[in-house]
Amino acid sequence: MDISDLLVFKTVVEQNGVSRAAEVLHRVPSNVTARLKKLEAELNTDLFLRESNRLTVTSAGLRLLEYTDKILNLQKQAIAELTDAEPAGLLRLGSMESSAAARLPGILARFHQHYAAVQLELTANASMPLIERVLAGELDLVMASDPPDDRRLERVKCFEEELVLILPREWESNSALPETLTMVGYSRGCSYRHRLEKWLARHNHVCERVTEIPSHFTMIGCVIAGMGLAMVPRSVLALHQTEGLTLKTVDEDIAFAPTYLVYRKDNPSSAISAFIDCALAAPDAVTTGA
Repeated sequence: MDISDLLVFKTVVEQNGVSRAAEVLHRVPSNVTARLKKLEAELNTDLFLRESNRLTVTSAGLRLLEYTDKILNLQKQAIAELTDAEPAGLLRLGSMESSAAARLPGILARFHQHYAAVQLELTANASMPLIERVLAGELDLVMASDPPDDRRLERVKCFEEELVLILPREWESNSALPETLTMVGYSRGCSYRHRLEKWLARHNHVCERVTEIPSHFTMIGCVIAGMGLAMVPRSVLALHQTEGLTLKTVDEDIAFAPTYLVYRKDNPSSAISAFIDCALAAPDAVTTGA
């Protein structure tokens, strides 16, 4: 099998047809069709069902797709390692807003010191939107919490965060939370918001209102002002004046939230590897586990 034929096959599957694949590969459709037929002849099996000008991948095709991903990934890794290329070009990073404030500055400084030829582009968002952009090929590497178990993704644990509940100081003397609650939370798709919702449901608290605030600086200020409650990492609180806040610990399974570096398995690069090395060299990084 020719690796270029496997790439054509993979693109046809991902693009759901020959015409779209031809556009992505900058080939004419007849060439793509010929490559598919050649591959099927070499394997002596049908990779697609052809009905009414539509292609449907067969079970054999799905098995080949798994091997194709591994082969193309190994090819990229071999080229990167054997050429020993110095990291360069554009590295598109994504991070949760809290991690961008509490964790990234030292990592970025270390990375820039050692790999000045790499241009960094940073996007801040909630975990799931970031991971969706990795899967779509729009971001190379993201720092996220609670990533899904997806065979297309590689994930490396880098930090262990402890989440705490933050309440207005005026609530400190109360034996119980107010009946009417407002969650001052991150946007939908944020794993920390999901954990807070889980804690509230477990302890029979109901939030009548949710105010979505992407910035933890603003979020903490709103809690101090008495708007409601929120959940943030202790590492973020270390950056703030906590006067005016009451801190409350939560259940361990909710409180301890690992942060991962997440990227596509089929998109290895020397820049991604170098950034991961810089992250794991941080004094408070987690160096074991996945």
